[in-house]
Amino acid sequence: MLLSSGCKINLGLTITGRRADGYHELDSLFVPLPFPADTLALTPLDSDGCRVRCSRGDIDPERNTLTRAYAAFCSLGGRPRHGLDILLTKRVPSGAGLGGGSANAAELLRWLNAHAAVPLSREELLAAALKVGADVPFFLYNTPCRVQGIGEIITPCAPDLGGLRLVLVCPDVSVSTPWAYARYDARQDAIKNQKKVLTTPEDEDYTSHLIDRDKKHKHAESFPSLFNSLEDVVSDAFPQVGMIRRQLEAVGAHAAMSGSGSSVFGLFEPTCPEEKLSACVADLRRLWKRVFVLSLPSRWDVAKW
Repeated sequence: MLLSSGCKINLGLTITGRRADGYHELDSLFVPLPFPADTLALTPLDSDGCRVRCSRGDIDPERNTLTRAYAAFCSLGGRPRHGLDILLTKRVPSGAGLGGGSANAAELLRWLNAHAAVPLSREELLAAALKVGADVPFFLYNTPCRVQGIGEIITPCAPDLGGLRLVLVCPDVSVSTPWAYARYDARQDAIKNQKKVLTTPEDEDYTSHLIDRDKKHKHAESFPSLFNSLEDVVSDAFPQVGMIRRQLEAVGAHAAMSGSGSSVFGLFEPTCPEEKLSACVADLRRLWKRVFVLSLPSRWDVAKW
C-alpha cells in the first residue's frame, strides 16, 4: 500500500502566549498542500508493532512521528490487524515549517483507523494525533483550519483562495522548531527585562491586524495578516529567509515565512501575467534548488474520516 502525505503552510502565525509548562499558544490559519509530498510504503508484518525505514537513512527507528503515531493509536484502544513495515520516502524538506512529519503521522493514523480490527472514534483519533504532536490533528481534516491553543483547538474554514497561485521556496537550511521558539522567548524576555513596552501585532486581536499590503488585494478578507511572530528571529539567524521574501515581494507577491521556517511562500494574484510569474520562478530556481508552484482551489474537498 502506497500513501501520499502532503504538507501545509501557515497564512499568518501569531504567538498569543506562553504557558507555564513551556508550550506556546498560537493563532494561525493552516492550509494543506498536496505537494511537495512524502510517500509511505506499507508492508504487513507477521509480528506486532511498527518498523520504520527512510529512503534518506537519517531517521531514528524508534523516535519518529510514524512510530509514535502507531504507538498512540494502540495506546488509546485501537487494534491494528497486523504489524507494519513502513518505508518513508522524504520529499517534503525537513526543518522548513511545512509539517511533513506531522502529515506523515496523520496519514498513518487515518489509514490505521480505516483498516483496524478495532478502530478509534473520531474523538479518540484526534486525541491520538495530539499525543504525537501539536500539528498532527490538523492534518486529519485535510482542509484549511484556524488553529489555536497549542494546536488542539481546530476550526475548519473556507477562505476564498481561488485563483491565487502559490510559489513555495525552500532554501537549503533546516530550522529546528524548538530552537525558533526558544529564540523568540529569549528576545521577548530581554525586552521585558529592559522594561520596554512591546507593541506588535501580537498584542492585537488575531483577525484584526490586516497589514496594508494585504488590504490591497481581493482576498484580504479571506485570511488575516501574513504576519509571523517567528519570522524576525529566524531571518536574523538565516538571512536566506529575508532574501527570498524580498525577491517575492519585489514582483508583487504577498510573501511570508511558513511556520517556524525556513520555507517562504508568495501568493500571486490571478491578474499577475503568466510571463511575469514564470520569470520570477526561473530567477528563484537559479538561486534555490527547491521551488514549487501550485494553484490554490476555491473549494476544498474535506476528506471523510
